[in-house]
Amino acid sequence: MSDNSYKQVGVWIDHAKAHLVGYKKGKVEVIETIESPYESIKRTEGEVNDMTRFSPNPEHTSNNEHKKNNITQNEHNEYFKLMEAKLHAFDDIFLFGPGTAKEKMRNRLRENKSFNGKWFAVQSSDKMTDNQLLAFVREFYDNATP
Repeated sequence: MSDNSYKQVGVWIDHAKAHLVGYKKGKVEVIETIESPYESIKRTEGEVNDMTRFSPNPEHTSNNEHKKNNITQNEHNEYFKLMEAKLHAFDDIFLFGPGTAKEKMRNRLRENKSFNGKWFAVQSSDKMTDNQLLAFVREFYDNATP
């Protein structure tokens, strides 16, 4: 089904992946699942500990820690940029899921001027099966008045 047929979407999102669920007149459908490029556990070949050369004290960390943080931030930005492109076609966006990814996504969308005039809602939830996702989005939009 085409993304353009839906104007309302529920997005279950965490830092690893997102499920887009389209809603139209009481009918719901999983439109797409988007995988994040973020890897929580990375092992670089030849990687050593994060201590400095002159001190075994872990309070004195090297630039390796900063490099890892920058890589993580870039991966998250790439993921959110991909999500922005996918969500641009929708008028009503309902973000839900565990963790903080949903709030970060909402804040990023609000800062983007091309999303002005669109309706956002955020709600916490746990991990869900596909049927639970569909029921959650249907119940939300059946009871919501944007």
